[in-house]
Amino acid sequence: MRCASLLALVLLFGACASQPVRTAPFRARPDSVDPGDLRGPFTGRVVDAASASPVAGALVYASWTFEAGTGLPIPGGFREHIGNTDANGYYKVPAVGSAPGGARLVDFTLLVYKRGYVAYRSDRRFGDFGPRLDFSQKQHRIALERWRDDYSHARHLRYVGGGAAVTALTSWEAEEAIAELSGTRKGPGELLPGLGEGPYVVAAQLLTEAEIKAQTRYEGTFETGPLGDEPDTSAYSSQHYKALGRPESFDIAIRMWRADAGGAQSRYDELSTSLPDIDARDEIASRSLRAIEGDIRGVAFLDGPRGLVVLLTCGKSQCATIEDAVALARKAHERIERLWPLDGGVQ
Repeated sequence: MRCASLLALVLLFGACASQPVRTAPFRARPDSVDPGDLRGPFTGRVVDAASASPVAGALVYASWTFEAGTGLPIPGGFREHIGNTDANGYYKVPAVGSAPGGARLVDFTLLVYKRGYVAYRSDRRFGDFGPRLDFSQKQHRIALERWRDDYSHARHLRYVGGGAAVTALTSWEAEEAIAELSGTRKGPGELLPGLGEGPYVVAAQLLTEAEIKAQTRYEGTFETGPLGDEPDTSAYSSQHYKALGRPESFDIAIRMWRADAGGAQSRYDELSTSLPDIDARDEIASRSLRAIEGDIRGVAFLDGPRGLVVLLTCGKSQCATIEDAVALARKAHERIERLWPLDGGVQ
């Protein structure tokens, strides 16, 4: 079966349906050029970057992401492991078990978190949210940087991501983050470099869980955080609302691209020619479309004046009809208009 190259780039990073496990983007060991194994196991040690002393009792959170379907690939479930570093800073993550429902294993992420330090993620850097290239499966050494007062808790929480165990441990940062975003505490500046014109807007700001539940009448809970397709940058942002204990058809995802007017138009044109079963309605913002494939409803819109393109995908168990997805996309654009008035102010 051939790979859906362009669509996979839009939605989740590419993998042919015949591949049960994606090739790992990291090395097997620090001294090896051989690729590692996404399945694991994983070993390493966590130390203080300044003193090189071991960091004991740090949270070690590992997650494996699976993918199902073709064309419009959908999340195929996940597995997780929660542990801690020992007294000497060592960690061990066992290999993952079988894939849920025969889905393909497409990603692995390791998070190490300890209060007083900048967290570590195996897939991205905190400094610029760019991809991390030095992670290895075994014998990996993680040097945690001490937290500085001029760092942003809002940015750090965005970097760390979601998950029940992670959210519980990082809840102390929420008040600091809220104060920064509300303007009651002076922040360190832009949350991401290179934003250019306009205020800071990310996908996580576009919809609240309460708004989703009000529209879809869903009574469960969500685990939220960025998608695993690519790290957030000044040009791209994502947010995944994963319905806990429910099939993937209950999930919602938002992807947002930011560019100049020409770049945004080009991105929207790519979506309009690659998504399946397109119905161009131009009912939201400058231009908009609907798309349906299997259990997934999709709505994309272009906001030309702001240089934004947004793609919202919603499973049929959450969005019973395409109109539910359209309503959520409208709410997202209304939030954009409030966050980024065209007169240049921020409400």
